[in-house]
Amino acid sequence: MNFNYLDIIIIVIYVAFIFFAGAIVKKYIKGIDDYLVAGRSMGFNLGLISLMCTEIGMITYVYYAELGYKAGLSALMVAVPPVVALLFLGKTGFVIKKLMEMKIMTVPEYFSKRYSKGVRFYIGILMAVGGILNFGVFPGVEAKFINIVTGIPEQHLLYTMVILLTVVLLYTLVGGMVSVIVTNYVQYVLLSFGMVAITVLGFYAIGWNGIVDSISTVIGDKGIDPFFPSFIEGEFGLGFLVWQILMWVSLLIGWQAMSARLFASKDAKTGQRIYTWSALMFFARAIIPIFWEIIAFGYYTNLGTASGMNGIDSLPNLIKDTIPHGILGLIFAGLLAASMSTYASYLLSWSSIVSQDIIGTIIKFSTGKELNSKKQLTVSRITMAVVMIFIIWWSLFHKVEGYLYFYLNMTAMLFIPGTLICISLGVYWKKARTLGAYLAITFGAIPPLLYLIFPDEILKYASEIGYGGFIVALIGMLIGSAIQNKYNPKKVTEVA
Repeated sequence: MNFNYLDIIIIVIYVAFIFFAGAIVKKYIKGIDDYLVAGRSMGFNLGLISLMCTEIGMITYVYYAELGYKAGLSALMVAVPPVVALLFLGKTGFVIKKLMEMKIMTVPEYFSKRYSKGVRFYIGILMAVGGILNFGVFPGVEAKFINIVTGIPEQHLLYTMVILLTVVLLYTLVGGMVSVIVTNYVQYVLLSFGMVAITVLGFYAIGWNGIVDSISTVIGDKGIDPFFPSFIEGEFGLGFLVWQILMWVSLLIGWQAMSARLFASKDAKTGQRIYTWSALMFFARAIIPIFWEIIAFGYYTNLGTASGMNGIDSLPNLIKDTIPHGILGLIFAGLLAASMSTYASYLLSWSSIVSQDIIGTIIKFSTGKELNSKKQLTVSRITMAVVMIFIIWWSLFHKVEGYLYFYLNMTAMLFIPGTLICISLGVYWKKARTLGAYLAITFGAIPPLLYLIFPDEILKYASEIGYGGFIVALIGMLIGSAIQNKYNPKKVTEVA
């Protein structure tokens, strides 16, 4: 073990607190609204922290770190698109204001109100598949991270995953969104300390000159200049930026784990403020772990061991090799808190899609009635347990090809181009129709599906595939709506 008794005590205290928090908030869960969106009572400060903590886990550090290890300082470019998207949505209220005013609990609910129940069911399936495949690699990647930092043997990877997820499942089953929000406070404190400590101690170990020299020597110009050899041809150039900005706007509208924070806000104005002020936090969310990995690259290059290490393993090794005991326990508790909060939110988000928009739609179609709030709560909890079992299986048997960052992007891209086009045109274009929605969702899913099937063959076209998904989704909406408006020109009912 790489931990001493002080490190272990700190971690045990944190895990015990999590269980205590789950038990305390159980009494506030009266129905499905409380469980999924915290009774729509979340204020600005708590919403800001909760959104940030949901989108920071060990997996966040790993995929950003991998980019930093392979692309050097150029990888810092990925921090820009989320800032642009958050400021745009927060300041304008584009689409999100309408969604919050509708008092929905899941994104697919909009599709049944604006298009049809069939479209809701269809997008719900794609969201569940994309979201769960995205989430499915978290446990395996993070369990390996934990094993390296703690010294737990790698053959115990399965046990690490199961214990971590079981802890998360238990307190999330009990308290739902309220449990997630409460534990976000603890995560925020521990994570803030951990991020500062790793940055300071890591930078002290290598220094700025060591970082620049190692990148220049090993990676070359493209590790320093994100637009090398030109703004058009660079790996992080124009095409990449266009794709990433579109993707982040879509994620902030249609990614259930994020939009759930909007739906839990007490009003639309609060939701917009949360997004606006999250821009700076999301910038740091990308910059800091990329910088850590750049430090790791320089550190292990100087030691002569960088060539035998990959981008995913180098960050946990840096933490293990440079952080003293006691501080190591606090940092690991912060990292554990980050993952547990993310897991809780993702379990809640994707199980809510399955229970509300897939199972709920099937039940209503079959019986003509919706389940009452208590039965919906039971279905949500059962679905959450099933999702957890699947992602453990997926983590064990699925091997990610290429960049982890691009895999996570492309699983999300299975549904977010169609989601963005359908919602934005549904809100602002009265002629958007059901056939257009079906085609937009289908066309938008094809390019990322090709990437997921043939990642090695078309990796160099990732940016084109990315923004291409939005283009073909728009074409699908325009063609489908034009056909339906011509042959079935009935009046479109606007969403209230």
